[in-house]
Amino acid sequence: MKKIFFVSFLILLFITTNPAFAGGKQNLGQAGMTFLSIGGSARAAGMADILDFAKNDLGSAFYNPAGLGSVENRAFYFNYTQWIADMSVAHMAFSWNFEDIGVFALSAQIMNYGKFNGTTIAQNTQGYTNVDVGNVSAMVIGLGYGVQMTEQFYIGGNVKWISQNLGQNDTYIGGEIESTGKTNNTGDIAFDFGTMYDTDIRSIMLTMSIRNYSSQQLYENEEFTIPQTFKIGVAADLIELFSNPNKDHKVFLALEGVDARDRTQYINVGVEYTLIQMVVLRAGWASNRNQDDMSPVTFGAGFILDSSSFLGKVDFSYSSFDSALGSILRFSISGAF
Repeated sequence: MKKIFFVSFLILLFITTNPAFAGGKQNLGQAGMTFLSIGGSARAAGMADILDFAKNDLGSAFYNPAGLGSVENRAFYFNYTQWIADMSVAHMAFSWNFEDIGVFALSAQIMNYGKFNGTTIAQNTQGYTNVDVGNVSAMVIGLGYGVQMTEQFYIGGNVKWISQNLGQNDTYIGGEIESTGKTNNTGDIAFDFGTMYDTDIRSIMLTMSIRNYSSQQLYENEEFTIPQTFKIGVAADLIELFSNPNKDHKVFLALEGVDARDRTQYINVGVEYTLIQMVVLRAGWASNRNQDDMSPVTFGAGFILDSSSFLGKVDFSYSSFDSALGSILRFSISGAF
């Protein structure tokens, strides 16, 4: 078991020290396709975007694919985020557990940028006229796989196709039109990888993950990177950590260090309190938000419906940017049957 965990650690260490990953430190704040950084889980958002430790939660497809290995039976997942500036994001997934083979999941992320108004040069008093820039959107389609290799160790990966459409425009040289209806599309393949290790020591769990691992992208003769992110964390049930397990009360504390390619390293801390396996309250603290002069505190809540044939979950979260950008609301619904 220790050998398996050590090998996985070496794989992640190699990936994160690879020039294609580490070189991004020269481009802080300059990543492209940054919609990939938008969290896809209300449960995670309520805990400062922490979900790498989650078991039997299909939201793992958007955080740590190792968690897929613990998803039971067949499951569905949907999350809606009301983002800033009238933008919105939808995350959805469906998974199948093939018993001894592992769990496969299809996932999608759809970014709605809202309506954009374009202009073009015109011979009028204003000097321009309004034009339709066409469709402006982004999408990710992923295929994930997770497996429980031993009673304590989970491993998983995800391959995904990323595409972004930034509409169309006319181009001019010296005030003269060169071309019309130029489309601005780009896309590529990226990978996620992760591990979860249940130490069997009073519910302590160790996690590692890397998201959005990809090569350099090229757009209009300029290179850019997508927001690759490496996380390492620890989580535990505080009640079980310091006393005997309690079925009616669980207080899960999670701490993770984050190394994002387009920003400095930061720390997330999240806590989740579950009452009689039905009502869940969450709170989190994210140091990167504090660096950006935004409120570092996040909040969330959820409800669990657990019957003999169906496990359903509904989650909400709230986080605030600032007075100019407003607040972010998320809603998730999931089920296994």
